[in-house]
Amino acid sequence: MYTLNLEDIMNNSDPNRLDRLEALAENVLAGLQEVRQGLQETRAIANSNAKSIQALSGEWQKEREQREKDREQWEKERQGIYKLLGQLTRSMSDFYEIQSDFYNRFDKIEQRQVDMTQILQKLIETQQKSDDSK
Repeated sequence: MYTLNLEDIMNNSDPNRLDRLEALAENVLAGLQEVRQGLQETRAIANSNAKSIQALSGEWQKEREQREKDREQWEKERQGIYKLLGQLTRSMSDFYEIQSDFYNRFDKIEQRQVDMTQILQKLIETQQKSDDSK
């Protein structure tokens, strides 16, 4: 590549001035073509990056929506669990109430049995005394 000095270009007495201007124009044109090619490559990279960002954004959006659905499902399941725990607590309360009632009735039956046994013993004793007196 031939490099030109500005002084050489400005020197009007040089017979090769036209050749040097043509060479300079060719150098500028080659530089512009390199810049144009660089811009095209940069645009291609920018477009590729934009597509990648768009794809990632779409995936991110889908993942976010899926997380939201999962969270909503988890919330429904959690509410269901609390509802079942409430029902279990009520059922346990009912069971313990019935069990308490059962034991109270059982205690009353035992007390009646004791009372009846005492009454029978008194009757038997009274009967025996009456038989002995005869």
